[in-house]
Amino acid sequence: MLQVIKADGTSEDFSEEKLLSSIRRAGVPSRLHSLVLEHIKKRIYDNIPTYEIYRHIEEFLEENNEPYVRTKYSLKSSIMQLGPTGFPFEVYVAQILKAQGFQTEIGTFLVGKCVNHEIDIVAKSKDKKIFVECKFHNRPGIKSQIHVSLYTKARFDDIRQKHNFSKALLVTNTKITSDALSYALCEGIDVISWTYPEDSSLRELIEKYKLYPITQLSYLSLTQKQELLSRDVVLIKQICENPNFLNQINIPKNKIEEIIKEANFVCSL
Repeated sequence: MLQVIKADGTSEDFSEEKLLSSIRRAGVPSRLHSLVLEHIKKRIYDNIPTYEIYRHIEEFLEENNEPYVRTKYSLKSSIMQLGPTGFPFEVYVAQILKAQGFQTEIGTFLVGKCVNHEIDIVAKSKDKKIFVECKFHNRPGIKSQIHVSLYTKARFDDIRQKHNFSKALLVTNTKITSDALSYALCEGIDVISWTYPEDSSLRELIEKYKLYPITQLSYLSLTQKQELLSRDVVLIKQICENPNFLNQINIPKNKIEEIIKEANFVCSL
């Protein structure tokens, strides 16, 4: 059995079903599934890195005249492009919480029992007030370690009683180590990582609410993406609802139409 090397350096058996699952959830038309698989099987070799498999898939999609399908396939790497700082990720997570019915405040300063704290997100509903700690990584293969759970617990304990928080939530855009997850759950801290929990992971929530990041748009340059992020425009959905956001930054008029078409394609999936 051929092995593939994951971003964290570990290896696993190459799985045709896992590959097909990834292209299905990316909205690749079913008529292309077998063609994508054949394209990869011709290029795969033992101990191939997963990023190389993804690159071959993107190349195939780009060459087969399927407008913008490649855009949605790049979700995980696009989330990492929300950096280099973690603030756009906090804004992005706040949008996910809003979709779940919460009111949110970002970057709130609160006086704790012992020290002052800048809270990534305060999320409120009718019966809940949640302390949200966001941990952002901009490189593949990095997992949130146990110290993230430890300092989330310590910060929560310092402000919980004084500010009537009912729950703590740790959100990370990558995976989380087993120790970090075990400690968090043992201490009553909810966790959302790229793949956890099974039915409500970050990836699942993004796809459920169609909250795709603007960094997925291939017709935007890196500079243009950063300019939009600096204006708290983090979702492709925001472009679909208000294309005038594109007029606020330096984009040639003839390019704006293509960006809007690409955005509308993703919003319609």
